Order: sequence, then C-alpha cells, then structure tokens
Amino acid sequence: MPRRSLINRTIEVILLESDKHLWEKFEIVRVKPIYAKNVLLPKNIAVLATADMINKYAQKMESAKKEREKKASGFQWLLQNIEKDWGLVFTGKVNKDATLYAKIDASNIAELIKSLYGVEVEDHFFKMKKKITTIWDYMVPFIYKDIKWDISVKIVAENPEDVEKKFKAKNIEVEEKVEEVKTEEIKEKKVE
Repeated sequence: MPRRSLINRTIEVILLESDKHLWEKFEIVRVKPIYAKNVLLPKNIAVLATADMINKYAQKMESAKKEREKKASGFQWLLQNIEKDWGLVFTGKVNKDATLYAKIDASNIAELIKSLYGVEVEDHFFKMKKKITTIWDYMVPFIYKDIKWDISVKIVAENPEDVEKKFKAKNIEVEEKVEEVKTEEIKEKKVE
C-alpha cells in the first residue's frame, strides 16, 4: 500500500482567532484532521477552508493580510533600530559565580522592547531554547513569517565589583597552581 503524503494527512482551516502555535487570525493553515475536529472547530477557533467559507471570509482575509504586511514592516524597522543600538542590554543582580538571581526569558525581552521602542512584540516570536541565567552576550532568534533575525542581548552585572573580586581571586589561585606545577616540573628535571 503506498504511503500517503503529508498533504493527504492534513486539512486546511481558516483561523478565526490568533494562536501562537498556528499563526494569526484569518489565515489559512494546514492541520491534522483530529486536531481540527477535537479542538479548533468545537471551540470556534477555526472553520474548514471550503470554497464557501473562503468566499465568506475573503474580505477579512485580505485586510488581515495587509495588517500582517504592515506588522512585518514594523518589525523590520524595529529590528534594524535594535541593531543600530548594538542590541538590548539587561542589568541584573548576580551572585559570586556570575549567575543571575532572576532568569531572563522571552517575556522580559518583549517588555524591554516595549519600554525602549514603544512597540508591542509577542514573546513567542523569540525562539529561545532556555532562559538566560548568566552574564554574557547572547544572540536570540526572532522569527515572524519571512523575517528571521538574531537579536544581540547583553547581560550586565548590577554589582560588577563582586563578580570581579571573585574572578580575580580565581585567577590568582590558578596562577599560583600553575607556578607550583612549573616549579615541581623544574625540580623533577633537576633530579633526573
């Protein structure tokens, strides 16, 4: 028996509500029939994309498409401005091991963008694998439709003197150990 293609195992629906996993309102998407039957259709999140429904929602779909294009150009402007400003900078309290007390996730990035640039960005557009926990420079992927961009995020310690003391102490310890090893090697060579 021939294997069915992916297109045969999915159906098209028109979204009546935005969903962060599927996309935006009045967009045609492909989903598995069981998901449409059990979730989307009973909760009125979507309708089947039949010819009648496409004609019924054609005007709304066209205006939604224009809104998405406008939103995409706004995101393009935003991302270019963030790049001009050398990225986003977070300041947070850290412990002696340079670990943040409060982890930074996609919602924190969205809040910072809103406060700095006055633009609402949904946090699910930032594709972070895990939360940021240490001071460092990170690249956070941003994906919206055809826009794929890496945003530079820098984490700076609110109390840098504590961190510097810790790293200076570690460096001194490492240097002392290196000196001990070198002197032991010299002694061993002299003995031979």
